[in-house]
Amino acid sequence: MPEVDEPIEFSAYDPGWPAHAAAEEHRLAGHLPAGTKVEHIGSTSVHGIPGKPTLDLMVGLEAHHNREAVRSALVRAGYEDLGEAGVPGRIYLRRRDSASFNIALVERGGRLWLANLALRDFLRKHPHAALEYAATKRAAIEAGHLTLLAYSNYKSNLLTRLVAKAIEWSTSPRSG
Repeated sequence: MPEVDEPIEFSAYDPGWPAHAAAEEHRLAGHLPAGTKVEHIGSTSVHGIPGKPTLDLMVGLEAHHNREAVRSALVRAGYEDLGEAGVPGRIYLRRRDSASFNIALVERGGRLWLANLALRDFLRKHPHAALEYAATKRAAIEAGHLTLLAYSNYKSNLLTRLVAKAIEWSTSPRSG
């Protein structure tokens, strides 16, 4: 299995990221079962947040989908299958060419699906939290954390807190 860790780049927010994500979602539609839901998540899905210029997509599988067939289809679409890569319940796939994409293949409606959407939506609605996250990402780079695992580890405490806040916010009556 290929190594998960890799050197990372850091860049200012690119307003083209949502369109690139939408184009990849459209491209993937021909490889995925009908009705499969794909969501743009991660920093590149939140306007104004700098980060790795790698677009994160989440593919939600329904109970009736054949997980192994979907994994194989994504490999045929140009993605490397890296297995769970340390996150139980998620299959991590990546594509690195003229554009970089990560896919989190998860159970639609499951814990990881809900947490990722809650975090994205929370950061979109709470600029102070998005700024705190952006500052932590910059601090990671400035501290020399220039590989994926070191960078992710540096951000993990804040990310855990933000996800907890985001889930609480998303399940509260006033989040709508």
